[in-house]
Amino acid sequence: MMKMEVSILLLCVLSTLAQDLMSPTVDILAEIKKIKTMEEKLNALNDEVRELRSKNEDLLFAVRTKVAFSASLSAIGGVKYFGPHEEETTLVYENVLTNIGNAYDANTGIFTAPVKGVYFFNFVVFNPYDISTGVRLFKNGHFVVGATDNPPKQDTEDTTCNSVSLILEQGDRIYLQLIEKRRIYTDSLRRNTFSGHLLFTM
Repeated sequence: MMKMEVSILLLCVLSTLAQDLMSPTVDILAEIKKIKTMEEKLNALNDEVRELRSKNEDLLFAVRTKVAFSASLSAIGGVKYFGPHEEETTLVYENVLTNIGNAYDANTGIFTAPVKGVYFFNFVVFNPYDISTGVRLFKNGHFVVGATDNPPKQDTEDTTCNSVSLILEQGDRIYLQLIEKRRIYTDSLRRNTFSGHLLFTM
């Protein structure tokens, strides 16, 4: 009799355990879904952190970037004439006085913006004797500003200049061209100059 009662009690316990396993009080699927949602949020936060770090590095690079150059036309042997030519010709200012950031190429006469920002450029042109002179500043092949001067009269020497502030994207190119059928004269006084510097980044 005792054995039968124990057996019945054991069956009741096993039945209760089976019911608990089949119908748990905790919704396992719901908990798994919550965990997946938390993982997705964590991954999204990690992506945001990486993006912010990248932007911060870009900002630090921009703030630390210093750009300034100044160069003049060379006059090997004392004096030198540039032009006149039948077509506009890019002027190469070989005598580099300053080139912080190495954005100006003395081999080509081209300035290449290392970062996006506002840049200031200035150029001075010396006009000799009996031929008109004239120079134009170009941005990526497009004319921006120019400076011209007719032949001097009594003093036989004149100087013209111009300057401009430009918003440049990284990689934009700035250079000067001698206008067709015009001439530039240079000597040891280095009166023909091309200069520029970064005002601030954007």
